[in-house]
Amino acid sequence: MEKIVCSRIQENFEKTGNVVPKPSGFMGIVISEICGKKKEEIKEIPEVENVVPIVEEVSQPNLEKISKLCRKVAEELPDGSRFAVDADRRGTHEFTSQEIEAKAGSEIMKLVGSLEVELDRPDFVVKVEVIEQWAGVGILEGGEILRKKVGKADSRELTAKIHLVQLVYRGKDRRGIERIGVSLGRSAQAFETKKVTIVFDSPTDADKLQAFLNGIDEGIDSRFRIQKRVYERSMSRVPVDVYELYQFLRKIDGEEDLVIMTDPRGEVLQNSRNNLKEDLKSAETVYLFNGSNKGIPTGCFERADHVLDLAPHITYATDQAITASVIALLNL
Repeated sequence: MEKIVCSRIQENFEKTGNVVPKPSGFMGIVISEICGKKKEEIKEIPEVENVVPIVEEVSQPNLEKISKLCRKVAEELPDGSRFAVDADRRGTHEFTSQEIEAKAGSEIMKLVGSLEVELDRPDFVVKVEVIEQWAGVGILEGGEILRKKVGKADSRELTAKIHLVQLVYRGKDRRGIERIGVSLGRSAQAFETKKVTIVFDSPTDADKLQAFLNGIDEGIDSRFRIQKRVYERSMSRVPVDVYELYQFLRKIDGEEDLVIMTDPRGEVLQNSRNNLKEDLKSAETVYLFNGSNKGIPTGCFERADHVLDLAPHITYATDQAITASVIALLNL
C-alpha cells in the first residue's frame, strides 16, 4: 500500500522530491517532499488516511531538542488558542511519547501570549512524528486528530479482572485443534486478561490436549510480542493452567468472585444487563466460562451467577468464543 501511495504522489504532483515508503521498515507511513501543495490535495489520494505537513525537523532527537522544536512551531499559533501536543514515536528511544507531550507542552507554555492547554477539544494540535533518529513537527487543526481515548473508560479495568475458563476443544485433526488454540490464545492476550484456565470434564487424549495447549501458547506469544513492541506501557504475558472442570468449580466458590457461563440455554444478555453491570463492578475476579464444540455441562449452571446467551439462534465458532464474550461484557 505504501508503494502505491508513493506512485500516486509522483504521478499527481510535478515538483516532488524524495518519496520514501515505510521509512526504517515502519508500515503505514510515507515521507515525501512536495513543493507548494496543500494537504487537502494530497488527501484526495484514497489510500492516504492522514497528512502531517512537517514545519520543522531535527536529527538525533531527544526530549530537549523536540520540545524546543515544538515551541518554535507553536509561535505560529494565534493568541488565545487552545492547544494539545500529540506525539507518535517509532523506534527505540530513551523517552516515551507521553514524555514528549508533557515536556513539549511545558515548553510551549513559556511563550508570551495567552495559549491554553486543552487535551479534549483543542483548536490546534502540535503534532510530533519521531521515526528512529529523525523527528518532525507540524500543526494540525484540532478536529483532524481523532482522539482514541478521551471520554472513554479504560477496557483494562474490566479485562484485568477476567479469568477465562475455556473448555478444551476436541477434534480429530491435530493441526485443526492447534489452530483453534492459536486463535483463542491470541484473543486472551489481546484483551490482557488475568489468566486462562483450560478445563476438561472427561478423559482427554493427551496428544490432542498438547496440540491445543501448544496453540494457546503460540497465540499468546504472538500477540505478546506485538504488544511489547507497540505499547509503551509494561506488558505481562497471560498465564495458562489446566484443571478438571468440576474441581475447578469447587475451588472458585468465593463471595468476592463472579461466575459467568456462556451457553445457548442461558438468559438473553439484555435481560441481565443492569444486574450484570453492577456485579462486574463489585467483583474481585470475573470467571468467564466458554464452551467449545461441546457446551458447558448443564449441571455446572447451578454454580454460575449468570448464564448468558450472547447470540440467540446463532452458534458461533469456538475460536470466536473469547472475543465474543469479552466484547459483550465490555459493551454493557
